[in-house]
Amino acid sequence: MRGMRGIAATVSIMALAGALAACGGPGNGAGTQADEWCVPVEEGATFRVENGRLVATDGANPLADATGWTGRVERQIAENGFGWLGLDDRNVGAGVLALTGTAPSAAAKAAGLEAGEAAIKSVPEGRDLLVIDGISVEGGDEAVGAALSELDGTPSAAECQNAFSRVMEGRNVSFSTAGAQIDTESARLLDAATGVAIICQDYEIEVAGHTDKRGDPIDNQRLSEARANAVRDYLIDRGVPAETLSAAGYGAARLLDERDTEEAHRRNRRTEFILRERE
Repeated sequence: MRGMRGIAATVSIMALAGALAACGGPGNGAGTQADEWCVPVEEGATFRVENGRLVATDGANPLADATGWTGRVERQIAENGFGWLGLDDRNVGAGVLALTGTAPSAAAKAAGLEAGEAAIKSVPEGRDLLVIDGISVEGGDEAVGAALSELDGTPSAAECQNAFSRVMEGRNVSFSTAGAQIDTESARLLDAATGVAIICQDYEIEVAGHTDKRGDPIDNQRLSEARANAVRDYLIDRGVPAETLSAAGYGAARLLDERDTEEAHRRNRRTEFILRERE
């Protein structure tokens, strides 16, 4: 949010200064091309920069509106005792907002997440946003949604794939035993993956399900397909366009670890997000 505000302010000030200099500023004599750009401006009029020119708009600067309410919410959160908690609104235009910061403890993080999300949802602009957990804990692992802070504008395919990899690194979606019902404990993980998918929806994204090698191969194939479809449905329900997502199950055909150990079985049971350029 801070970076976006700084850029917006710089652009607005530079453009306005240039326009004022062109209208009656030093070195501009009568009959110059600059004089043709000088027009009366009503008090309170608003403008945007378009192709290097100031263009009148019908209302307030939409960028200022977008960042203004998040600033107010951030101050409210700080006043409630979470001064370490911030908002990253670089992707708010896509419907994604991340809670960021470093919590002093896991308990503080849980309380901050709850307070932050409640504050966001309490204002009209935040009610329909997908709120991502980008909060780390001192001395702990990277936050599940930390990768989203590096995605804005139009990210490349490599940047999007890297973001999915960071979200899933050392983590996995949990399901009911031998079933495809997603455990509630995986919600924050899948919300982070959803955020990446929303930002990267210009690409095709495959949800790939994998099982370990135990059990009947046919049952494993069916289970992997069901779990991949369950994750796809979750992402669609949270705002990813259906046409962006496909789902595929691979059973035990693509093992990461061939050993017959519990550690190997845990690694092999996994959900992956595979990104491709659109044809």
